[in-house]
Amino acid sequence: MFIIGGDRRMIFAAAKLAERYNAVLYGFENAGITGLPRAGGKTRSDCAVLPVFAGTEDIVCPYGDGDLHIEELCGLLRPGAVVFAGKVFPRLSTLCSENGWELYDYLEREELAVMNAVLTAEAAAALAVNETERSVFGAEVLVLGFGRIGRLAARYFAALGARVTAAARKPGDLARIRVCGYTPADIRDGEALAGALAAADIILNTVPAPVLAGGKAAAGRSDAVLIELASVPCTDGGAPFRVIRAGGLPGKTAPVTAGYIIAEAVENILDERSGKNGGA
Repeated sequence: MFIIGGDRRMIFAAAKLAERYNAVLYGFENAGITGLPRAGGKTRSDCAVLPVFAGTEDIVCPYGDGDLHIEELCGLLRPGAVVFAGKVFPRLSTLCSENGWELYDYLEREELAVMNAVLTAEAAAALAVNETERSVFGAEVLVLGFGRIGRLAARYFAALGARVTAAARKPGDLARIRVCGYTPADIRDGEALAGALAAADIILNTVPAPVLAGGKAAAGRSDAVLIELASVPCTDGGAPFRVIRAGGLPGKTAPVTAGYIIAEAVENILDERSGKNGGA
């Protein structure tokens, strides 16, 4: 099993996978790691764990001698290999199909998504403490979106003593917000959203859509801070408040745990695959 490139979380994923498999690092020549073997020569593997991709078809290797283009996998993997990656993109899917490789996106696993949400919400709370000049206790916090991350972020900030407003568009989510004891705001209601923005000291966006575009952000205060947790920015520029881009927090703030949950997802997929193949 090759663990190919990526940030520190992939090092810890490799260490965890090495407890069950012959895990070999590739693209970590300058990481100063001991205890895990490195791939070399013309060795080819029947399994590869790739990092989370972020807008590039290169396998980013910050601890290696250079990034790898996705096509270089052809020289590293055997026919019929199993490939794991985060945020699978079309060219990777096509390459796997052309070479007869099975491809799995570990970010689609529910167990990983739940734990990633925990790490993201936890890191967002830390950012709010470190990046603002006011206490979270007593602050007005607006959470945009009430999915996995939004629900956990609301819980974390409420536990720290913040007054939490959560904005959503689905009636079911608005009802859940009310039941949880937070103040609901309907994103579809421009007046309600503007009022929530005007009151907010800290804004957390978890919605991967420009929900504050088209001048909607103007209702916010200049002394407020927006922590952008989504992959798509919620504003289109011109916001009066400071915006902190905070994507990929689990890998930055908790690489050990983030690596372990990637390894767990890979292990679960391999176990399920083995069962389907009659133990093969």
